[in-house]
Amino acid sequence: MGILKIVLIVIHVIVSIGLIIGVLLHAGSQGGLSGIFGGGGGSMFSGSYIIEKNLDKITIVLGAVFAATTIALVWVFSPK
Repeated sequence: MGILKIVLIVIHVIVSIGLIIGVLLHAGSQGGLSGIFGGGGGSMFSGSYIIEKNLDKITIVLGAVFAATTIALVWVFSPK
């Protein structure tokens, strides 16, 4: 197995674990329809809003890297 394949697999596994942790850290108490209609307006002025906003950005970046490594792994492991 080539070094590129090993590096891609290691990055993919690390990003997968990070993505799982990032998704599990999201607050689930304000989800659903109550969150859409303004159920969490008070948290915007607290410090937790900033943390949730940064967690959203990190999760989006991890999702994009996960998608990129998935496509790269399919390309590398496809039969020639």
